[in-house]
Order: sequence, then C-alpha cells, then structure tokens
Amino acid sequence: MRPAFTFLFRGIRQLFHSPWSLLMGLGTSIFFLVVYQAGMGGIDYLKAFEGLDYMTFLYPLGLLSLAMGTASGAGPSLASDIESGYFQRLFLSPLPRWLFGFGPILADGLGTLLASLLLLGLGVLFGLSFHFGLSSLLGLLALSSLWGLFLSGLSGTVMLLSRDAGGARAVTSLAFPLVFLTETFLPREMIRSSWLLVVSRFNPLTPMMRAMRFLLGGMGEARQVILAFALMVPMALVSVLLACWAAHRLES
Repeated sequence: MRPAFTFLFRGIRQLFHSPWSLLMGLGTSIFFLVVYQAGMGGIDYLKAFEGLDYMTFLYPLGLLSLAMGTASGAGPSLASDIESGYFQRLFLSPLPRWLFGFGPILADGLGTLLASLLLLGLGVLFGLSFHFGLSSLLGLLALSSLWGLFLSGLSGTVMLLSRDAGGARAVTSLAFPLVFLTETFLPREMIRSSWLLVVSRFNPLTPMMRAMRFLLGGMGEARQVILAFALMVPMALVSVLLACWAAHRLES
C-alpha cells in the first residue's frame, strides 16, 4: 500500500502546485450558476418545481460541470510524466505499473471532492440548504467525486493508450454536452422538445441530476439516489480499472 500512497501524494502535490484546472472548473461552475439564475430564476414559482427555488434546482449543473475542469488533470499529468522520462525511470523499479495511472486519477478524484466542498460551501453563503443535513452533503460529495473519477479514468486511459495529451483533454470536451442534454434547466414536465426528452431518458446524468435535487431540496423520489449510485459506482470503477490496465500495458 505504501507505493500507492506515494503516487497519490505526488499527484496531490502536483494538483496544488498547478491548481489552474481546479480553479477554472470552480470559476466556470459559479459563472453558470450566476448567469442562469439571473436569466431564469423567476420561474421557480411554477408547480413543476415542487417549491424548490431555482438556484437549488440549478445547483447540480454547477457540481457536474465542476468535475469537467477538476477531473481533467490526470491525462496531462501522465503526458508530462511520459515526456519527461519519469515513467522510464519507474520501469527500473519493482513497482507494479498499474500504480502509474492510479495515483494521478485518485488525486483528481480528491481534487473534485475538495472543489465540490468549496462550491457547496459558497452555496450555503447564498442560502443553499441540505434537505437531509449531513447525509445530503455526503451524498452530493460522493456523487460528484464518482463523476470526476469516471472522467479522470477515461482521460488517463486515452492518454496511456494513445500517448496524445490532446486526445485525453477531448474526453471532457466530448462529455460536456451530456450536462445540457438532460433536465438541466427545467423539470421534465416542462420540456416540450420530443428529441430532448428521448435523449435525456438515456443520459446517465439524468438520474444524477434528480438524485442531487432530492438531496438538496427533497424534490422527486429517494429511489433516484439509489439509481444514481447504482449507475455511477460501476462507471467510475470500470473507468479507473481501464486506466490501471492501460498503465500496466506501458512499454519501457
């Protein structure tokens, strides 16, 4: 376990040494929340919102888009390690190669957790509440971190297989539309576009949005939380395992 912690701490040091992806993700999320609240915040009196204020309804957008920025560090970090010859030096050690990918990805996950906690803390200053108290806070942090691990694992896998940092960054860019192709701005009952209703039904972020709204304001049903975890835990696990497999296949 000691080598695993060594790689983890190295990834954390890199995260704080160059925190721009974390800060950019946090800034983008705050921008989305402020702008959309200003433009659409007056519609939360409608029955479909179930008494939820619009900022609370919108907050899952901030949490999910946050991970797009904070979870993008694993790919570039791995690219830098390959280009600098760091991995070549590690090949001479007895360490298992899967750890080479695991450390940066887990550090990304911790970065997402920290940034999500900061974003939720800022929300409390502006009146955000947690319907189930500490349980809501822990559930929101867990879901956000799982989404971040999923993206980070995919980014790391692409980087390790292709040796192309641009391809790794493209993972989060390709996933970004998913945040908007769901019930992001309106409850399902108010969406009139038939194609968006169909797409959102199969979008993995739809149960995530619903689960987060239930945890924040009690909107919807508790089974959405179970569904979101049942979906995101295996997605994150498979993504991280793929990255570890890709690291194991690295050639010296």
